[in-house]
Amino acid sequence: MVTVARILRSQGQEGELRVRFFHITPADCRGLQTVLVGKEGDFKEYAVESLTFRGKHFDLKLAGIDSLSQADRLAGLEIGVAEESLKERPKGEFFIFELIGCEVFDGLGRTVGRVRDVLPAGSGDILVVDREGKEILIPFHESICVEVDVPGKQIRINPPGGLLDVNEI
Repeated sequence: MVTVARILRSQGQEGELRVRFFHITPADCRGLQTVLVGKEGDFKEYAVESLTFRGKHFDLKLAGIDSLSQADRLAGLEIGVAEESLKERPKGEFFIFELIGCEVFDGLGRTVGRVRDVLPAGSGDILVVDREGKEILIPFHESICVEVDVPGKQIRINPPGGLLDVNEI
């Protein structure tokens, strides 16, 4: 299971939920028939009736959640989906959740750190890499991230001189 969103609050009187997606886009979930709702390993399956874009957030209607009080009880819970139910990605494209936890190595095989997060940026994403208690920001660009092995949880980088020092926080 992959956690894809959090329920922010109820929306309206008919049991709709206001949700925020993270590390994945709602388009990747298009066509989902069911989702898992819960937290800390305790999830319940619900059929999806509708998913509607509303500005920065989305409204989700689940079967069996038909009142404000029922929806209110789900506020703060996570929404998960089966990984195999996500839309297939073209070769060379990755879900953000697949990159988190990857070990990052330089061209000589030295460990740089582990990907903790991925930040969206205007021209591309930025890997947030933990390195001995510090953060390094590495552009996720094919000229720098030359090899991504998702099953092996490894990313090989070829950073320009000084990038790792300049982008260390």
